[in-house]
Amino acid sequence: MTRLLTTAALMALLAACDNAQPFTFQPVGDEEPVVDEDAEEEPVSEAGIPESVGNNLETATYRPGGNFLSVQITSLDSTPVNAIYERNTALDVPGYRAFSQQEDPLDRIFIGMAQQSADGATTGVLVMDGGQFNKFFGGVYYEQTGAYSAHTPSQRNNGLVSYAGNYVGLLNIDAPRPNEALTVPGGIDPSLVPGQPSRVTGQVFINADFADNTVNGAIYDRQIVDYGNFDLADVALIVTEIDENGRFTGDVEDPAQDVIGSWAGTFGGVQASGIAGGISIEEFMDEVENEAEFGLFVLNKCGTRGDAAICDEVNP
Repeated sequence: MTRLLTTAALMALLAACDNAQPFTFQPVGDEEPVVDEDAEEEPVSEAGIPESVGNNLETATYRPGGNFLSVQITSLDSTPVNAIYERNTALDVPGYRAFSQQEDPLDRIFIGMAQQSADGATTGVLVMDGGQFNKFFGGVYYEQTGAYSAHTPSQRNNGLVSYAGNYVGLLNIDAPRPNEALTVPGGIDPSLVPGQPSRVTGQVFINADFADNTVNGAIYDRQIVDYGNFDLADVALIVTEIDENGRFTGDVEDPAQDVIGSWAGTFGGVQASGIAGGISIEEFMDEVENEAEFGLFVLNKCGTRGDAAICDEVNP
């Protein structure tokens, strides 16, 4: 994938941008959705993650509370097949623990973000570098941790369940110095200097219907942390089906209802107590070209331990 602009050029562009615009919802028509029966299904990894979201990240191992993250990515992050990223508290964002990896000052700078749901039902990992030699690598890995059973509809909620919490994204925009994960020496030709991906934060709210086996939601309050909390537009996680194993994949839309990428994930735990998943979006900033973001969410079910404050507004 393509690397973006230099930090100086990007900061000038962002300074001229207007604030992000909210969604304007439109009524759904009576027409049946058009289904291309000849369309090929998207390839998935051995872990069941669609290629659009998993991308270069093949697998990852995260131990809650640990100081290391084991990553297998088809890229140039490290000599071993399974690279070890070290804990980097300077890059933490709300709800997620940060890790980083760079073998030497002229190798790619990789950032990893990881989290597990409060009951250990689901785990998610996000990895990305900031780009070097016109390309960058990244992707999302998620998994069920232990047994899974779907939420059982009751007389109270008819199978409707909500999940909420923090979002983290990594964007192929060089984070401005001196916020790099690791030091890059001065006096090096700019064409050789690796970039560091910019961090994006936000909030996620997801509604699932386990009677109809469908799920949808939104990511809102998105901001680029490394550029003074610059506002980004909300994105909608379009309704899609939940399969018998608790997995799902669907489209992501911007406020204009244009498809800008994909989202995918899995429910986990008894009564679907947790959810983990990710997004892959691109071309969502009018003022910038070739921008791309991979994002991660690991959420607890409303009404369970560790749920978000917004869950007070919904039935558990």
